[in-house]
Amino acid sequence: MKRKVELLAPAGSMESFYAAVNSGADSVYLGGKLFNARYSSQNFENDEMKHVIAYAHNKNVKIYVTLNILLKDVEIVDALNYALFLYENDVDAVIVQDLGLLYLIKKFIPGLPVNISTQSVVYDELGIKFFEECNVNKVIMARELSVGQLKEAVKNTDSDLEIFIHGALCTCYSGQCYMSSFLGGRSGNRGKCAQPCRLSYSFLERETNELSEELEVTPLLSLKDFMAGETITELIEAGITTFKIEGRMKGPEFTAAVVEYYRQIIDDYYAGKKSDIKKLEELKERAIATFSRGYTNGYLKPSPDDEMFARTSSGVKGDNIEDIQEETKGKTHEFSEFRRNTINFDLTMKVGEKAVLTAWDNRNKVVVTSDDDCETSLKNPATYEIIYEQLSKLGNSVYSLGDINVDSQEDVFIRKSSLNQLRRDAVEMLYEMGANRYGRKETKAVTRNEAFPEVPDKQEGHPKVSLKINSEDEVYLIDKVKVKRVYIPYDLNMDIVKNIDVEEKYLYIPNIVSKAQYNMFKNNMNLYEELFEGVCVNNLGSFYFFKENSSLKIHCGPFFNIINSFSARLLEERGAEGFTFSVEANIRDIEGIMRNTSARSEIAAHEYVQMMVMKNCPMSMLKKCKNLEDCSSCEYRNTYSLKDRKGVYFNVERKNRLTNIYNSVPLSLLGKTNDFVSSGIEYFLVDTKWLENAEEVVDAMYCEINGVSTDGVLKGNNYTRGHYLKNIL
Repeated sequence: MKRKVELLAPAGSMESFYAAVNSGADSVYLGGKLFNARYSSQNFENDEMKHVIAYAHNKNVKIYVTLNILLKDVEIVDALNYALFLYENDVDAVIVQDLGLLYLIKKFIPGLPVNISTQSVVYDELGIKFFEECNVNKVIMARELSVGQLKEAVKNTDSDLEIFIHGALCTCYSGQCYMSSFLGGRSGNRGKCAQPCRLSYSFLERETNELSEELEVTPLLSLKDFMAGETITELIEAGITTFKIEGRMKGPEFTAAVVEYYRQIIDDYYAGKKSDIKKLEELKERAIATFSRGYTNGYLKPSPDDEMFARTSSGVKGDNIEDIQEETKGKTHEFSEFRRNTINFDLTMKVGEKAVLTAWDNRNKVVVTSDDDCETSLKNPATYEIIYEQLSKLGNSVYSLGDINVDSQEDVFIRKSSLNQLRRDAVEMLYEMGANRYGRKETKAVTRNEAFPEVPDKQEGHPKVSLKINSEDEVYLIDKVKVKRVYIPYDLNMDIVKNIDVEEKYLYIPNIVSKAQYNMFKNNMNLYEELFEGVCVNNLGSFYFFKENSSLKIHCGPFFNIINSFSARLLEERGAEGFTFSVEANIRDIEGIMRNTSARSEIAAHEYVQMMVMKNCPMSMLKKCKNLEDCSSCEYRNTYSLKDRKGVYFNVERKNRLTNIYNSVPLSLLGKTNDFVSSGIEYFLVDTKWLENAEEVVDAMYCEINGVSTDGVLKGNNYTRGHYLKNIL
């Protein structure tokens, strides 16, 4: 028989935690007050966290704590010491996005299991293999995968894999969305997403400058909620080990109803019986009633008839929601009657000796003795009924009574208070033993000096312009005097590369890459190694692929989300030659990283930031298209923009079965370049995508990094400094 899968439930509050456990979850994920991606949930104080772990372990439930945001140098040691607190208090694993935190945990708390967050954008076996080399315990896969893709990932890797099966869907690949960050200063990668994907937009046809009347002011990016339903039986067969429910922002009635629905499906599968259709449908409708934007089977089984766009931002609840809330109350408190452990007692009493109570549950056994000796009483001996009455008082515990065996002399007497104390002592000892699953020892906190060792001095270099072109027509921009490194997208004609005269030529790989594209890379590898010095990758799977299959230098692009020194260090130790700072880093972050790394560095100095990459195509609603596979010839693929409620336009492009949305104005350092040159950054990147004045920008950037001020390139407010000069994340 296959290993039994794990049903993982969310908890954003104590009531939801109890509801998850007492409804049948195998594990619960939740967050502390800091460092987690649901900043607006109630979350848990340290004392509450200790209680949660102990309570869950006593009910044979695991606890995973989310440390799943990007971290800055100024806070990462605090996050590490919080992980240490969790380790000492027996947490089963932490969920991590930030590569730097992963690096520090493996260095200072190697015994703490780490599960890789879906925010780390692992969507194929290559990404899994990257983390296998980091000795992680489990990888939470991207939501955008089909059953077939997941089967293949299980087949070709050794890690435990976790997937989402129910709840809200992000429009963008998780960890690659910068829309909330740039539009409202609230970063999804920092747990503060403002959900701009749920807002209303209009389509603008760029050539005619006309708005679409059919879909005017509609939540064009908002997706339905996800319900895998009985499809999970196929995923059990495939070898997925953990099924995760999204919903830390929702109430306990949602948690309870959804857990009960999937618990039934899983239990029926392992019992080898077909589910009772009527009962399962009732559980399903009950789960839907707790919250719905409409449901979709998501990406697991793509179908032209299963449209994923909700065309609404808010969800609705069923007419019976108050009944469900009332029925759930019995599961939302500590001493719920649901899912109690069975406790058994053996009591031995002899006159003139202390009473001995042995208690055990399904895992542990304890023995306690009374303070006073047993006595003789002809009038009031300790009858079985008296003993039963006192030992069965288990209301304020997690136990229900099993067997009571009594071995006593005739006419023996023991006070009721002594029996009660024996029961209380035994219950408390069993509970403490049940809470302590791993027997870990207390470890001293890590200091900043311990975490930040000295870095060898690196050779001072002169700042240079790097350039990413996006079409063959832009080759003329590569002036070898001004541009020292050029990035060539993999899908351009490689013949043009042979005639480019520049210090460094790098192949450019996007952040989401298909299996077919990897096959093409492999077939072309000899050519790439002949033409290029290096490759710029933007995903951990691509990093692993090129490290294993080429001799090219590896540069880690901006989608690695590097905002602390240890993320850069992990990648450098794994073989990266250099990296580009995250567009969410600020100048203080950058200066700190530059003091602590010897890798070559780059900053996005002028570009239209790609704010989203998604598998779905919003233009399909306009075209009424159900074919998302053949996009290369679609007339809608790059002719539309989105207009938001403030009248701001965002360019949209459909390419390689992915939709990319770009910011309305370029992120630019022009006019402030010198502030960043002084930090020692080596490359200042100009990306030509959507630029109408690329040549002018390259000239200005070259002047500014060489100390010559420029004027007139940036017009009015038609640009942004992004987060570079702010500290709002």
